[in-house]
Amino acid sequence: MKGYQEFDINYFQDEDGIFTATVPAIRGCVASGKTIEEAYRNAIDAIESCLEARRKVAALKLRRVRYGGVNVYRRPVHA
Repeated sequence: MKGYQEFDINYFQDEDGIFTATVPAIRGCVASGKTIEEAYRNAIDAIESCLEARRKVAALKLRRVRYGGVNVYRRPVHA
């Protein structure tokens, strides 16, 4: 059994040369940097921050959401 978690980090470089790092396993976990090394370090910070935020939210006793139903909008195809 592993004593650690692994997270894939995807890198993209924009037209200005800035690297963006995304973590597919954690929705909304994004970081950037001028170099790929800086983007990697910032991605690690972002992963830790996202996981900490999830732990805090999970620890809260949230009120149960009352669900009222679903609305459906049907639009004619040839409108």
